[in-house]
Amino acid sequence: MQEAPTSSDRFLLKALGEAAGELQNLLWSASEGQSRESASPPDEGWCLLAIGVHLAEVERSTNLQFETILRRPNAPIHHVDLDDIPFPEDYAYMTINEAISGFAHARQETAYSLWGLTHEQWERTALHPYRGKVALIDLVRDLYKHDLEHLWQARRMLGLDPVARR
Repeated sequence: MQEAPTSSDRFLLKALGEAAGELQNLLWSASEGQSRESASPPDEGWCLLAIGVHLAEVERSTNLQFETILRRPNAPIHHVDLDDIPFPEDYAYMTINEAISGFAHARQETAYSLWGLTHEQWERTALHPYRGKVALIDLVRDLYKHDLEHLWQARRMLGLDPVARR
């Protein structure tokens, strides 16, 4: 008999959904012009549109990691760069709504792939090229932390966070 998900697993699923919803609402509140404005320190190199594009790319890439772990435990997985700033030419012809929709769709796929997993499945591992053996739950925690970092970043960029965080 397989173990049921733990409260930690359920918390992560809920937290991912809430963080994604907050990010989507925040980015959707920006006008198309605001979405392309370059950020000032400590967020130089970013704009809100780049955050949306980055979130979608990271989500799709981590979904591939999750699929690998679930289908082939202990197999090698690729590295996902959580700090990679997209190049402006990568989103030159994209709107903020397209970027957010891409992220929303990819997050929905993540939720579907994680929903209903057993505790044993959450604990499955893979071989990361830099970190070595890593469990699915650890990668999901990293994704949640990544969401929170970009949520604070977008809040700063929209002038909604009076205290700059580092």
